[in-house]
Amino acid sequence: MNTDPIKVTVIVPFYQRETGILQRAIKSALAQSLRPGVELNILVVDDGSPLSAKDELATLTVPSRHELRIVSQPNGGPGAARNKALGLLSPETTKYVAFLDSDDEWQPYHISTALSALDGGHDFYFCDHFRYDSEQSWLERSVVARGWKSGTREPAPVPLDRWEDIFSLASQPAFDAFVEEYLSQTSTVVYRFDRHPTLRFDTDLRSAGEDHMFWLSLARKSSSVAFSTRKNVLCGRGVNIYFSALDWDSPDAVARNGYLLIFRLKLRQMGLTSSQAAKIDVQIAEDGKTLAYLLARNVAKGRTPDWHVLSQVFKVSLPQAVGLPLRLLPMLSKRERNRIAAKRQSA
Repeated sequence: MNTDPIKVTVIVPFYQRETGILQRAIKSALAQSLRPGVELNILVVDDGSPLSAKDELATLTVPSRHELRIVSQPNGGPGAARNKALGLLSPETTKYVAFLDSDDEWQPYHISTALSALDGGHDFYFCDHFRYDSEQSWLERSVVARGWKSGTREPAPVPLDRWEDIFSLASQPAFDAFVEEYLSQTSTVVYRFDRHPTLRFDTDLRSAGEDHMFWLSLARKSSSVAFSTRKNVLCGRGVNIYFSALDWDSPDAVARNGYLLIFRLKLRQMGLTSSQAAKIDVQIAEDGKTLAYLLARNVAKGRTPDWHVLSQVFKVSLPQAVGLPLRLLPMLSKRERNRIAAKRQSA
């Protein structure tokens, strides 16, 4: 009988400016209610953070049953930080990987619920979650999840034996659902690392889409996917490069929308059905218009274009890269016509 402990590695990318956030996240991991024989290996990757992860955790006491390790790297974004941690693991010693963003917190039964689902033969698990600024949970607002619940979307997930709030999906329906929607926030995901040890985040997608692409790849490679409607994760309000760029006046808005365009261009290459491809093509067209508009706004404000994201668009799709100036010029000329007209009216 194998009595070796079951290792769950918790990967925490860290880039924050407010003290105390990281300790709250790690304490929520250490407070997990775990069955005997399950141990946590918490791996914090300091991604060139303004605050030092080492300093933030200097006073934290870690039970001897678990392990806490801090590694550092120059700032590369959350995907690169998670890849750094994944590269340090071995499938011989790590069976499961769980992700926890440094400003999020787990409820006490998050990991035990995930292991119950994964031990049933699934490779990929996620659960529902709350954001600090929303009264409804993520799955309560999800069109896909509401379709499953009402019976209007098929195939419907199958409840697991003995569980009323944990469901199973075959690989293809799970992939299809993720094509349509971003269903699992990063801190809700636990997966079988020993079955997928080479899977990594796409660092071409620095500030948008890198985790969504990982879930799509994992769903496609997995034998089956499980999810829970339990709200076992609370997402906090620390540094978030995606949500902080939602304001179109933000200097980061061009990068965010550029990476969304790159994400959909890459998704388009994943062997989609004709119906899925048609929907993604519409989104790509809208993304291109939005990116051109934001570039025009930035140029008009005297801001230097984000050459890195534009070079990534060029690398993924030459036609899209060439098309951006063609969309940009009419916008700039219209602004100039408006400026001249306004000047004449004031004369």
